[in-house]
Amino acid sequence: MARKRSAPRAQARRRKKKKREGPGATGGILVVNMIPRSLSRESNQDSEPMIAVHPANPLEIVGTAFTPDPAGGSNAPLYVSTDGGRTWRLHSIVPSRAGSLSGTNDITVAFAGAGGTLYGGILRDPSVNFETLRAASPHDPATMEVLQSRAAGDQPFVHAITNAGKDRVLVGVNDFGAGSATATVDASASAGIAKPSFRKVRIETRPTMGQDGPQVRPVSHADGTSYAAFYGWRSESGEFTDNTLVVTTDVVVVRDDRGLAGTRPFQDLKDAGDGLSGRLVARAVQVPFHQRGTAATGQQRLGGTLSIAVDPRAEKSGTVYLAWGDRQPGSVLTLHVRRSTDRGATWSAADLLAAPNATNAALAINGEGVVGLLYQEVTGAESARRWVTHFRRSADGARWDDVILADTPADVPAKIFDPYLGDYDHLVAVGADFFGIFCASNTPDPAHFPSGVTWQRNVDLAARRLLALDGKTPVPVSIDPFFFKTTA
Repeated sequence: MARKRSAPRAQARRRKKKKREGPGATGGILVVNMIPRSLSRESNQDSEPMIAVHPANPLEIVGTAFTPDPAGGSNAPLYVSTDGGRTWRLHSIVPSRAGSLSGTNDITVAFAGAGGTLYGGILRDPSVNFETLRAASPHDPATMEVLQSRAAGDQPFVHAITNAGKDRVLVGVNDFGAGSATATVDASASAGIAKPSFRKVRIETRPTMGQDGPQVRPVSHADGTSYAAFYGWRSESGEFTDNTLVVTTDVVVVRDDRGLAGTRPFQDLKDAGDGLSGRLVARAVQVPFHQRGTAATGQQRLGGTLSIAVDPRAEKSGTVYLAWGDRQPGSVLTLHVRRSTDRGATWSAADLLAAPNATNAALAINGEGVVGLLYQEVTGAESARRWVTHFRRSADGARWDDVILADTPADVPAKIFDPYLGDYDHLVAVGADFFGIFCASNTPDPAHFPSGVTWQRNVDLAARRLLALDGKTPVPVSIDPFFFKTTA
């Protein structure tokens, strides 16, 4: 969602000592604070992160967050690494406006295959138009090319893959351009050509309460199979502006078997109950949808969370993992993980993993069939509330390890805007390795990063202080993006 979330349509009708290096990688895990040393004095709320890894050259990685251009220019920056995430620099090539306080509104990025083309989806500042972007390389000095632009979209989420020598690009977007079936995938089967076309595919086939949820998550397999997951909103109670809105929703998965060919993509998975396109994996669950975060939610606004991943191995496109969040007793939001091994037709009857008081789920499956799950959990109460960032892996969906990447106070710093940590984080697998990104409070306390952390920006670990570029002036605590990588 954009930084300033709008009320759902139905609601609107009724009235977002100097030391630069810490312990680094431990136990095959590398965690890096992504703020470059040259920006040591910055104290922005750099929330809502995304990561893209070049599949043919995983030393090349791109990250994004709500980060303004340091020079105040008219483009927003990308975080760029050429050494596998150990060091980062900013490169401002995302179209925006001069002086933007967040760089851009919603932004996601994805590499295609061997060619290394970078694709992006943004809500442009200040128009809030949904735009699909492309750059032949993230290192190009030119502003990213705008492939399409239109109004009335929300939370664009990009996935790219090279299939039969062509870049297939899917952008999940909640599109308010026409009607109440808003869950949409903008799809191009050949996005690498000079002037690609995108089809706006409505993937909702059932009546809604006026719109679907903001999360629309597409994923593709190299054999041409594509999936997308979304929340199908059916009814509501409470008030958005009062932070009491609760949406009753289905969790829906659709599938396309024909490489986006034909007149109606994403119609190949039917539900056994009503015969309509889209398997109802969970029916009539409830999701809190709030305008703003509160102390009880660790300053994080609530609005659901959703992720889907397909096994990338040959002949494994029928194995799919799905994570979603809903309201359960005694929990602000509970994550559920399920699996299908028959192309989405049936799903595990019970959760493979459940995590209470958690959000920002991100799934990926590596080249050995191991599934990874990134999420953030709020723990404790009152002044003892903390954000704990977990990375978990399983080879069979039954036994999961649990690596704590960060364990930080939930009340420091105070939020500047919503979302506090972001409406999503992200996880990518290349070969046997996992690459991820999350946001957290940046107090340089080693106890906050149990798996170790490397700092680019100036810090005094003994005094637990951030320092400006001069290595002396204290800098306020803020929210930073953190990169991590796990090796096989």
